[in-house]
Amino acid sequence: MTEDQELYVKELNKLINQFILRSKKFVEWSAYSYGAADLFRQSEPNNKFTYDHEYFNFTKSTKTLISIRNLLKVNHNEDVLILVRSIFENYLSSRYLNENEEDFNELTLVNLKLFNKEYIYDRKENLVKDRNGNLIAERLNASDFKLGEDKKYYSLFYDLLSSVGHSNFGISNFYIDDSLGFTIDKNNYPVITRFFVLFVFTKLFEHIVTVEGEDFYNFKEEKLCYELVQESLIYQDKLLIHLIDAVTKDTVNNPDKPNYFYKKMKEMFKAMRKSLREELGSVKKEFLS
Repeated sequence: MTEDQELYVKELNKLINQFILRSKKFVEWSAYSYGAADLFRQSEPNNKFTYDHEYFNFTKSTKTLISIRNLLKVNHNEDVLILVRSIFENYLSSRYLNENEEDFNELTLVNLKLFNKEYIYDRKENLVKDRNGNLIAERLNASDFKLGEDKKYYSLFYDLLSSVGHSNFGISNFYIDDSLGFTIDKNNYPVITRFFVLFVFTKLFEHIVTVEGEDFYNFKEEKLCYELVQESLIYQDKLLIHLIDAVTKDTVNNPDKPNYFYKKMKEMFKAMRKSLREELGSVKKEFLS
């Protein structure tokens, strides 16, 4: 890595570590299954399952982020991107449910059925049914959840994350050295990989944690969470300017590479940068010009 890359990696690692620290405390203190608790008291639908869904996604993603940190230490960046897709899907589904109140009843009915284990998943039709064959809900895909500014970068970003998760020979160069031998020692895209981690987890954290009315351990902890989101957003904003400039320079220095790829990468980075300004929780973003 160059000196600049080493600095970016160090700074990104620091932010990832801070998110792990703050997230672990939030899970331990604030995350609770309010909907399930109400269901034990009274067996009927309640809209508190939306909290359960968000806290489940956040707890699962925090554990995944800890795994990501371990993978980054051994430069297994491709495996990191597979896990980034999981966190990204958790964020998209949490935001979708939060912003679509009309789905509250459907969600609670589904959870009521699942809670009582009265369901069958029909893989062929992609439907959840009760044991009498009655429809409970249609299963949605990640592409159905994208909202707001996420729509503008979703397609290319999700395709990039998915490309490393399958037997895609198009990424074989990640595993081949200069002598055309296969290797597990290449440290592919260490900065961009970490940026993707930070980009996705910050969105999830902002959407679920830094929201007015959340129950924090104390005021100091709440303040630290809000400050961390602000610090992360400012850093990402500046880093994205660098990444856009790097793609532009790469276009000039490598005219033989297809311009379509460079164009799409620049469009994605620009859309990501714009999405940083979209308020997902209670963090006011006047600090982003």
